[in-house]
Amino acid sequence: MLILLLWGLLFSHGADQPNIILILADDMGYSDLGCYGGEIKTPNLDRLAKNGIRYTQAYNTSKCWTTRISLLTGLYHHRSDRDFTNTALIGEILKPAGYRTWWSGKHHAVFNPYDRGFDHFSGFLGGAINFWNPGDQARRGEKEPGWRAVYTWAFDDQLIKPYTPDKDFFATDAITDWSLGWLDEKEKATDPFFLFLAYNAPHWPLHAHPEDIAKYDGIYEQGYEFIRKARYE
Repeated sequence: MLILLLWGLLFSHGADQPNIILILADDMGYSDLGCYGGEIKTPNLDRLAKNGIRYTQAYNTSKCWTTRISLLTGLYHHRSDRDFTNTALIGEILKPAGYRTWWSGKHHAVFNPYDRGFDHFSGFLGGAINFWNPGDQARRGEKEPGWRAVYTWAFDDQLIKPYTPDKDFFATDAITDWSLGWLDEKEKATDPFFLFLAYNAPHWPLHAHPEDIAKYDGIYEQGYEFIRKARYE
């Protein structure tokens, strides 16, 4: 269905070509959202759900990279290898249709999306990062276990390893800010755009700002079964 939709865009023109923002919340269960009964407040997403389309019967694999394969290729994950070498990516289909293509955030494969149909890419080539300090995978001076990989980051064609950001860096905020910067550029252009906004969150390691954690202090001490029942009621 995804490929059929994009193929149709190849033959669309001007105002018929919508701008597309595709947001991937990594490893999130559908009931985590407030609009599906989740206890965490998600007012902006709830508003999108209220004014858009909610899927009540949809299927997906349980792993992050298989999700990404299907989303970016339109194929079942077993039809494409992990590094997408045997099929076209969504950016490679949209660019010939006149789209500007941007990717911000996580990319769980070895190639740089900048080389595979995306005009701009800002993010990391790996599975999960420390949200505060992805360079040495440490936080507040406390070293993490050595098996946690330090991934390559890419900003268009520039590869950086290790990537050591400013002290106020927080991955979720940075991924959003990069995207907003590109959207500001769009105000000066007339061609349509495709933005893939790929967060690490809420995938492991489940980092969040202390003030956000404090809002839900004690809730999860009630246990899995209590939370599950409350969501489905």
